[in-house]
Amino acid sequence: MRHIDLVVVQAFGTQVEADIAKSVLESAGIDAMIQADRAGGMRDHLAWSGFGFKVLVREEDAATAREVLTPPHQAPLSNLVTVGSFAKQEEAEAAEDALESAGIAVMIQSDLAGSVLGLEGFRLLVPGEDAARARAILKPTQEPHA
Repeated sequence: MRHIDLVVVQAFGTQVEADIAKSVLESAGIDAMIQADRAGGMRDHLAWSGFGFKVLVREEDAATAREVLTPPHQAPLSNLVTVGSFAKQEEAEAAEDALESAGIAVMIQSDLAGSVLGLEGFRLLVPGEDAARARAILKPTQEPHA
């Protein structure tokens, strides 16, 4: 029988958070389990002394599991590229919805310096590898009338 190494991919402060993470991983095809020392459910506070509720996966699935559990808005900022600027938050949010519906992770960044001067502005940031596709989606589709 082959020995399987399990590794912790993330720890959570509550059972509910760990259950959600486990469900997300399983929906991505990754087997996962939760480990917590709670004295058989009789002493939930013990989980805190053991670093919470740990989600474990097979060692070979760890990198993929961490990627699945990392929210898009926590992508490294150095990899994000501006694909559009908007004067109003509503316009930025509409563009954000269009990109998210196309499967592109997007973040809205407000221009705090501009808001001090009364010139509010909003930029859409996406991962560099999605920039060209995002710009194509945001490009106006209207043709000039003849």
